[in-house]
Amino acid sequence: MVSSASLLLGYLLFILPAGLLALVLLVALPRALAGARLGVHILFFIFARDAMSPAGFWQLGAGSMRLTAPAPILLALAGMSAALFVGVARLERATWCKSLRIGAALLWGTAGAAVITVVAAALKAAAGLPSLPVPDASTLVPVLVFALLGNAYEELLFRGMLQQRLMARMTAGRAAIVSGALFSLCHAWLAMFVTRTGLPVLVFTLIEGVVAGLVYGRAGLPAAALAHGLAIFALAIGVY
Repeated sequence: MVSSASLLLGYLLFILPAGLLALVLLVALPRALAGARLGVHILFFIFARDAMSPAGFWQLGAGSMRLTAPAPILLALAGMSAALFVGVARLERATWCKSLRIGAALLWGTAGAAVITVVAAALKAAAGLPSLPVPDASTLVPVLVFALLGNAYEELLFRGMLQQRLMARMTAGRAAIVSGALFSLCHAWLAMFVTRTGLPVLVFTLIEGVVAGLVYGRAGLPAAALAHGLAIFALAIGVY
């Protein structure tokens, strides 16, 4: 049986060439080209995320998703995502914790996750989509840690950096819709080719992206990250 360390090493070696190319581009691109630099961060994130499928770290169906990686791998990936969050935020000077209100972040984040979950569950039931087997209770903590930390980095890119730039040029509501649509579009390759789950993934990520964008506009990045993370946790443990 292949060890968790071997599986993780294989995954990291697989994404290493793309990571090196991204690093070279970030060194070459001046800070003034903030949009191009953000594009590099997002493209590498998409590649690293989609590579989790052939690595066997998750299973994605038309109506559900399960994190199938061993607990040590989920925790290691969560730690790497947290490191990327801190590193990229400092590198690109993203002010993600300015005027942080913990109570508002918890309230809006939890409410956002509830909205995503209820809407997605209703659409799944209406479409009669199947569910994957419910994971073992022993995996709940690693899945929660991964869902929160892994998706916080994604929210930094799409809300803390992309949507923040959009809000300087359009209304907050429009920026939330645009960032949500772009967020869904960035899942198209995963949905159509990597996992062949198709439209349900695009619909779910559109709902998730728009709601997270609206939450970001009201309570900031920590709230959006909480909404995203809890929504993924609910999906991954088979709440619906």
